[in-house]
Amino acid sequence: MTEKWEEDRERLEERLREHERIALESQAEAAVYRDMLQDCYKAAAQALADNDLTLLHKMTGKLDFNWVPSGDNVKEWGKYFLDAYVRDARWLSDTQNALEQIKDYAERLSEGDANDAELKELIIDAAEKALITHV
Repeated sequence: MTEKWEEDRERLEERLREHERIALESQAEAAVYRDMLQDCYKAAAQALADNDLTLLHKMTGKLDFNWVPSGDNVKEWGKYFLDAYVRDARWLSDTQNALEQIKDYAERLSEGDANDAELKELIIDAAEKALITHV
């Protein structure tokens, strides 16, 4: 009983660490967008107050993603971006493996009647389409 409790506790702690890491990544992403949005609001307010539409480049310049965060934030945001990229790559790899497994299982199905044969072919086709490498 104690061993099971320890195992459950370790799994729970691991899940908690993973959720904390994802939360930090999300906070970094939100901080980038919040800063950009605040800059846009300031530029829009100034443009309206001064009746000067030439200030709008301050907003659109921030929206084209050529803007780079300050030096203090670059390393931290880069780390969070890399972590999110690795997480997404892992998810895509797991998805690819699952689709290959589905295709393999479908190919093992017997074709008892026309409906079964058609369903088998549809499953295999869907898996093959999903497995196409998109570049």
